[in-house]
Amino acid sequence: MLYNAINLILLFTATVAVQFPNNPTSAMSADERLFLGENKKGEQSNESAHEVEIDAEDNKKFLEDAMKAVLDPATVIIKNADIVENFKVQLDEIDKENSTLEIFIEEMDKLSLEVCKASQESLWAFVTDINSEYKKKKMIRVAAEEDEIKKQYWKILKKKYADDQRIANDLKLKRKFIIIKERGTNVQMPQTKQREEIDTMQRIWSRTTVCAFNTTVCDSENASRTMSDIISIFKTSNDTNELVYYWKAYRDATGRKIQPIFKHYVAKMNDVAKAENFTDAGEMWRYAFEDEDFLGTVDRLWGEIKPYYDNLHSYVRAKLKTYYKQELKDDNKLIPAHILGNLWAQEWQATYSKVAPYPDVARPSVDENVDILSIDLFNAVDNFHQSLGFESSKDAYQNIKESLPTVNCLPSSHDMCDGVNYKIKWCGERVYDITVGLSRAARLLGHIQYFKHYRNLQPLYRDGPNPAFHDAISDIVAVQLTSPKYLQTLSFVKVTTGVESTINHLFWLALEKFPLMAYAYVLDKWRWDIFANSSMENWNEHWWDLRIKETGISPPVPRNESDLDPAAKYHVVSHVQYITYLISHILEFQVLLSLCKKANHTGPLHECSIYGDKETGKLLSNGMSLGASEDWQTVLYNMTGESELSTKGIIEYFSGLNDFLKEETAKLVRDNEDMDTSAPIVVGIIVVILTLLMFILYCVKKRDASSRLFSLCGLSKNGSLDIATSELSQCKTNESAVGVSEAKL
Repeated sequence: MLYNAINLILLFTATVAVQFPNNPTSAMSADERLFLGENKKGEQSNESAHEVEIDAEDNKKFLEDAMKAVLDPATVIIKNADIVENFKVQLDEIDKENSTLEIFIEEMDKLSLEVCKASQESLWAFVTDINSEYKKKKMIRVAAEEDEIKKQYWKILKKKYADDQRIANDLKLKRKFIIIKERGTNVQMPQTKQREEIDTMQRIWSRTTVCAFNTTVCDSENASRTMSDIISIFKTSNDTNELVYYWKAYRDATGRKIQPIFKHYVAKMNDVAKAENFTDAGEMWRYAFEDEDFLGTVDRLWGEIKPYYDNLHSYVRAKLKTYYKQELKDDNKLIPAHILGNLWAQEWQATYSKVAPYPDVARPSVDENVDILSIDLFNAVDNFHQSLGFESSKDAYQNIKESLPTVNCLPSSHDMCDGVNYKIKWCGERVYDITVGLSRAARLLGHIQYFKHYRNLQPLYRDGPNPAFHDAISDIVAVQLTSPKYLQTLSFVKVTTGVESTINHLFWLALEKFPLMAYAYVLDKWRWDIFANSSMENWNEHWWDLRIKETGISPPVPRNESDLDPAAKYHVVSHVQYITYLISHILEFQVLLSLCKKANHTGPLHECSIYGDKETGKLLSNGMSLGASEDWQTVLYNMTGESELSTKGIIEYFSGLNDFLKEETAKLVRDNEDMDTSAPIVVGIIVVILTLLMFILYCVKKRDASSRLFSLCGLSKNGSLDIATSELSQCKTNESAVGVSEAKL
């Protein structure tokens, strides 16, 4: 899941600056996608926290997540920017007018669209030339103005038109009111002069470096490690001492320093929320999902998929026990956070080589006889889209370059807000993993398709109906494209098909999706609890209580209240919600299940392919074309016939893997128990054998000594007592010498 992004300037997924709320104009990946900033080494990284996680894993709307991350208070902003001043003048004029509600919305939409175009132009200019300070400053300036427009849009509407009864009675006006309020309230804190806490937390987070493992003197670039470095170490290192060191050092350098600032941030965010008639900042965030019982909905969804997560967790733990006997020796069913291949333990694909169900079955790869280019990936995706009846998006990627990427390059999708131009920023990297490459291309192009489908709507409606829809829809084709069955149709891919290959593929997907959903649930549940309970004191203890209870992940070293481990995550210090990833994955498979029913698919859901089915494509297209013009329940109903979120799709998709994991885990547990039980017996046998050997050696020595003694006494000639008696006097005369000889032995 992660639709690629823009960790452009800072080390992995990360950054310094202002956060923008949902913005349909650009798309990027989860943690692989989130930042713009500069690390102390002066490098820029494309590594992300989902991960960019990466880790890939990697917030979700390019402009919002990337831009906010760029605003460093130390940056000198461009002055006398004519374009920005012009926007301010227009805004002032609109505010002074005594116009009707309809005319006000129309004028604000026109202004918002102009700002959007300018913002995307400046953003595109920067991401294609990130070394330009001028372009960076201009982008920051225009992006900040875009946030200001959103804030003022809501402020003026509330001041002049909130009492207009038509808003309550006219469904279209009510819909616009909800969207304007959600966007306007979301940018208030990040764009006010009261945001010192967010600025400070982001600055600490984005500039963090730690001393290298086993380094005694940390006074040079070579002796320090950035987040990007640490993320790479977590993916590749098997040294648990090194992993524990970096796990703790990174949290000491981020969460521990941020902890006292975070308390002030929580208080200010709650003040902002209460000023908008929300009970707390958590409720203000949840407003975007238009669900009066969203807390209950999220708990229900997690409760339904948790058994599947637990089975994956148990299997991975049992397999990892082969490599980490000491770390997993306790029978507590937990996995220490540092051995899962990810700094946040939010996706586990880096452990695949250790835990794969069928390690001898190779994952899909590029045929060694084929020289594949990046554009081949996009052509494959575009071909899939066209098979569904979608128009080609070649114009968005035809100019991507195959040149070597720079370290701060991250792919991203851009809606230029003019209804005509859409662009993809690609980094030209060599395709090492065909599954990852195709997924990335599919997600990028999926966002472009979504942009195109709602381009004819009014500006307010050019977005998904809730924050999770863009990711969900874009991921559907990514999942379809990377199945072994479909990969077999691509001439440049070498892939094994069959039951074992399918299980491996489902497992690979599960290592990304289920841990990310679990992490998203815990992270935002923790924040909601913090916002809602001002008297709560043990914040870090509460974090680990949730992590252990809900996800079975434990800290590798003891933690206390001077720590604030959640603040090691970009989204926490930047006021960006994370529950989107839980909802988007559930939506993804819910919609996929509906599409497969439309295609009259029979059999396991993971074997369904909608390729070439234009009726199915029309169903998907109709839902995308609604943009945000309808509430998400209505859009979902149009696509699935259901108006509530359902886990049936994701459960059905992974049901075969789930059954496999339960059986295999039981075998692994039995094998481990047998090994644990037999170990003392084996050790006992070895001890007995060694004891016998020592006794035999001792006896042999004693026998040799006795033989020499008897020889001296004349007893060794033929064993006859008669002979021994005749030489008794000789034996006595040499007694002392024999005693000395034995003592030396």
